[in-house]
Amino acid sequence: MFALKLLSVAAAFIVSSSTVGGVDMDYEGEVDMYSGSPINTEEAAEQQTVTLADGGLYNRSSHMFIYTAPNSNLSVSSSVADGMITTGSVSLELENSLSANLYIDGEQAEDVDFNNITKAGKYSLVVQGSGVDHQLLSFTILPKKTGAVDSYKLPQGFDLTELIISGETQQITNVGTVDMSQDGDYSITYHCNLTGVDYGLSVTMDHVPPSVVFDGVTDGAARGPVTIKEYSKEDTFDILLNGETYKFPKDEILTLPGNYEITVTDDAGNTIKDTFEIKFYLNYQGIFFGIIFIAVIAAAVGYMIWSRKRLRVR
Repeated sequence: MFALKLLSVAAAFIVSSSTVGGVDMDYEGEVDMYSGSPINTEEAAEQQTVTLADGGLYNRSSHMFIYTAPNSNLSVSSSVADGMITTGSVSLELENSLSANLYIDGEQAEDVDFNNITKAGKYSLVVQGSGVDHQLLSFTILPKKTGAVDSYKLPQGFDLTELIISGETQQITNVGTVDMSQDGDYSITYHCNLTGVDYGLSVTMDHVPPSVVFDGVTDGAARGPVTIKEYSKEDTFDILLNGETYKFPKDEILTLPGNYEITVTDDAGNTIKDTFEIKFYLNYQGIFFGIIFIAVIAAAVGYMIWSRKRLRVR
């Protein structure tokens, strides 16, 4: 009986020597840094990656959104979710063999650094495969001041939590859409329900079109020079004269006859367009040179007549 007790004690000692504080000393895998317990790497990977409402994934470690091409295991990692609006830069990481094109405002983007996309516009990433193109991801980059959007439909699975316009907190009536038709400074906070991460957007909305006066134009026509007045120094002008590009005059006066098409854009991207015709006219300078030209012609004709008469007399 005593021998059996000694044998049990020895066995317990052997077990305890291989397990200290509940930790298996023979385990060679990853352990939790706080408890020292073995980590189930499959479970850890599942906890690190969250499935989103739109079918994409979110990686808690890299803070990137992952979208996989249809009928493929190839994916793209994005710093923004599908449908997100931002005023900052966007980073895209494509798997090497993924064939895709990036479009901005409907045109294919050229010479773009996918790791640092900064140009304002509406973007879409289109992947190619099996003869069918598929839009995998879309996002919008706005300048800090803009009139380009009237509303923001939040990405699927995101809810609006706070809206402040020009310092005043607004009552939230729709958690999925932000009405941005009112001018002012917007501070928008919204929340991803599945990841628990908050996001923000701060932007100044200005929907008022630029104002400019074309002095000298009446009912779309002018019979003299046209002076450009009452515009902002931040406005930009695109001028076409008879369909050809024409530089903005330094003295702000348009003098050449012809058909003008002028597009004015303010610092928020709002535009106006005006068209008019400057009809042929003679100003004082033109009249002066016209008189000189006629005088020269008359003198030449008179000289020719005088020369012929002189030859006849001889």
